[in-house]
Amino acid sequence: MAESRYSFSDYNEYNVLKIPLAFILSAIYLLKYFVILILLPILSKVPKLGTSIEPLMPYIGQFAHQHVNLLLLLPSIPALLVVIAATKRAPTTQATWIRTVWKNARMLLLLAVLLDLFLLTLFLLLGLKHLSGLLIVILYLNAVILLYLLRSKRLPDVLAEFPDYVPSEN
Repeated sequence: MAESRYSFSDYNEYNVLKIPLAFILSAIYLLKYFVILILLPILSKVPKLGTSIEPLMPYIGQFAHQHVNLLLLLPSIPALLVVIAATKRAPTTQATWIRTVWKNARMLLLLAVLLDLFLLTLFLLLGLKHLSGLLIVILYLNAVILLYLLRSKRLPDVLAEFPDYVPSEN
């Protein structure tokens, strides 16, 4: 009998491996431009949230009005697909595209990181961006996520599992 590498606590209520926190944080981080350019402006219109976000809007507007920065939304697309698939990782999910995205989540996040690194490097080389403390932090975090995605031994096991479809009782 083969010995399992995982304990009972490593599984969720659907009997599949829990999503590692590092994976969740990586996917959320890769949504940074989506959050800055799309989500925060939308949330600024929500009455109670808007007052706390409103002071950020001039900076977001300044960032968004530099059209070259809109290209930075591209890495957010594969990351958004992965976040959607992660939130739908339940037996009631019938959509095959979600299951396909989940199975390919590692490659999608690798694509997002590499695309982000490529765009930032291109912007630096073309003089559209200048090396700053913030950009160094972003490049460093991208490198850390890249290493995590490439070296994680647990991640392939997590991404190989998706609960079998069970129709909802509603």
